Amino acid sequence: MNTIDYRTFNRKRLMPQSDNAERKAASDFSKQDHTILQEACSAWEALSHYRAQRTRNRNYTFGKQWCDPVELPDGRVVSEEHYLREQGKVPLKNNLIRQLIKSVLGQFRSAQTEPTCIARDRNEQQLGELMSSVMQYVYQHNRLNELDSRTLEEYLISGSCFHKIGYNTRHGKTDVWIDTVQPSRIFFNNIEDCRLWDCTMIGELHDMSLPDVVARFSQGNEEKAQTLKQIYGDISNETRYSSHDMLSGKNKDTLHFFTSTAPERCRVIEVWRLESRERLRCHDTLTGDFYKIELSEKDSIDKENKRRMAQATQQGTDTAEVPLIESEWFIDHYWYYRFFAPTGDILDEGETPYWHGEHPYCFHLYPLLDGEVHSFVEDVIDQQRYINRLITMIDFIMGSSAKGVLLFPEDQIPDGMTLEEIASEWTRYNGVILFRPKPGSSIPQQISVNATNVGAYELLSLQMRLLEDISGVHSAMQGKAVSSGTPSSLYAQQVQYSATNLLDIFESFKTFREERDNKILKTIQQYYSEQRYERILGEDSVLLTQVTPEQVRYAELDLVISESATAPAFRQSSNEFLLALFRNGQISLPTLLETGSFPFADKLLQRIDAEQQQMAMQAMEQLSQQPSGRS
Repeated sequence: MNTIDYRTFNRKRLMPQSDNAERKAASDFSKQDHTILQEACSAWEALSHYRAQRTRNRNYTFGKQWCDPVELPDGRVVSEEHYLREQGKVPLKNNLIRQLIKSVLGQFRSAQTEPTCIARDRNEQQLGELMSSVMQYVYQHNRLNELDSRTLEEYLISGSCFHKIGYNTRHGKTDVWIDTVQPSRIFFNNIEDCRLWDCTMIGELHDMSLPDVVARFSQGNEEKAQTLKQIYGDISNETRYSSHDMLSGKNKDTLHFFTSTAPERCRVIEVWRLESRERLRCHDTLTGDFYKIELSEKDSIDKENKRRMAQATQQGTDTAEVPLIESEWFIDHYWYYRFFAPTGDILDEGETPYWHGEHPYCFHLYPLLDGEVHSFVEDVIDQQRYINRLITMIDFIMGSSAKGVLLFPEDQIPDGMTLEEIASEWTRYNGVILFRPKPGSSIPQQISVNATNVGAYELLSLQMRLLEDISGVHSAMQGKAVSSGTPSSLYAQQVQYSATNLLDIFESFKTFREERDNKILKTIQQYYSEQRYERILGEDSVLLTQVTPEQVRYAELDLVISESATAPAFRQSSNEFLLALFRNGQISLPTLLETGSFPFADKLLQRIDAEQQQMAMQAMEQLSQQPSGRS
């Protein structure tokens, strides 16, 4: 896609005139496009296998590990749990996948990171520092540290993660907002590039209340609001909580493209497509503006050039020196959005309003080899299944083996006693059974068989070791106790090996975060005003005195995810460096406390300021008490 210099970009030309006409027609909700809607439906249905695989991985992660279907000889298809219960067995499970996920999440949270903006021009480094502070603010008010942890959990389970970046009003606050998108609601075209550069369509299924739909798409017009109510005429404003399960993923697994699972919700389908059309790229050599127009507007460019030539002729200026509007034909690729009702009516449409020129979504698929997605959980499901099978088999063997069975010969039953009385006396403490054995007959005996020594325990131990080897999360990373005599260096090396095994996942997730943060950065540059920067950084901020919002808006910045300054390792290294400078006399004590990360720095600085003020006042009193010299 051709880049445009937004330093001189005319915002009035962001939406071409023909698009404005289409938006006007669509604003009356009289336009339909079933072709694009059907294309989106086909893309959503093509991801059914991915959604089913994600549901299976989620079930195994959270303990539903006997839900796989089994086809019986009589043709019935039942779950493994139902089949085992029919066989008289109890389906047991020992969920080890969840513990692996917790270990990886703990490793991620222990390494605190934050976005850092770096200006390409070193003379504009103040811009990078300012945007780094603003990005930290966006991180805080969106709770992105918590959101990233939950997103990584989804990434480990399904091998995918989706965020949406927008600028709107929420909770009475207009700002940049980041939301997670449920994978079962997302759809996109067939993608094979691991960088996702071949994405040409992406969309999302929304379930909104009728008042929200009217407020979002009526644009304050009462007639449009009535039309929307007619389109969603079968939707009631009454909330029916009994119609669906609460705090359950069951409804997400049974989603339909055109209808909502809740009867009181309206289905809205958001579709973004990469489209193209013939346009003119224009450069006004008089003002320096770059913009693009439709081919139908070529006459207006010719008229303006003729007007300038005529004006130059009247003034006696050489026509060769007249600054004209230069134009060239090109194929423009742009992202176009549409909001559909299930009936095919277009509720809203237009070209992307964002300066980054793309859709508002940011997503990542892992590993996307030959277009396939395979998650971290998927690799260890087979080991988890075999572990569950072994513990169920061991439990069944132990339950069905002989344990203290009494063999009492029938001809040895004492006179006057029944078998029930014999069994009660046999198991009673200090019980006595008096009988007269007959010559040649066997005496009563008790049988206890240890039938569990069939190699099941060895197989169980093997599968648990394989689970660690395949996942790469060894016992050292999980914090398990090691045998006595294990050197600390070996334990640390095991932790390092585990971190190395997970490095590919962490780096892929880091790439996703950097791409998302870059979209956040460009959204901030587009929408934030000078007053907004002042409210975030403060009017007396040193950074605001050095740069202007216009410089920030058009600066070329690179964003990287680096270790957070609040991380313990980073704090310790920076404090040691500052202490070395202080001992050498390179910096003062106040500078050390203001720059370093010491828990007592603020109190100590206040005490130092108070003492300095007190000493200054004492010095002034002493000077005032000294007798003045005679002239």
